[in-house]
Amino acid sequence: MLRTPIFIICVAPLLLLTACSYRFDFVVTNKSDKPIEVRYQLKRYTPETPEKFIDTNPPAKLSEEEFKKFEHHWHESSKGQYDFDTKTGMYTVSVTPDEVLLVDFAYNYQGTESEFDLASIQITGAYGSIELHGREAQTSFTYESNRTYVISYR
Repeated sequence: MLRTPIFIICVAPLLLLTACSYRFDFVVTNKSDKPIEVRYQLKRYTPETPEKFIDTNPPAKLSEEEFKKFEHHWHESSKGQYDFDTKTGMYTVSVTPDEVLLVDFAYNYQGTESEFDLASIQITGAYGSIELHGREAQTSFTYESNRTYVISYR
């Protein structure tokens, strides 16, 4: 009889320490019938040496069909599929129609600006362009199901 309370007292603190961690993706979808160009810069890329940024997080893509599945795995782009400017830390990626580009992700995202690593994003296509910076970029992503925030180009 004494074992049960002792067991609960010992196990309860351990359960509190094992919190879940959820990943939230920030993506751009190309819903138009023409390719688009996405240029973006992340805040976390601070140069280790002056005027030299390091490409540590290559862009990843999926087809719209793959993206709609609950379980999907991002396909990391190879160096020839995107440009990275080492002086500015700016990525440039071409996104075909019905393709989805992962630009960033955050764990346990609560919506604060400090959790959001996208400094700026510019999306250019046949039907115009979108240019967003800082908090404006953050609030332009719309929450969709499955812990995903989306900007759709139409």
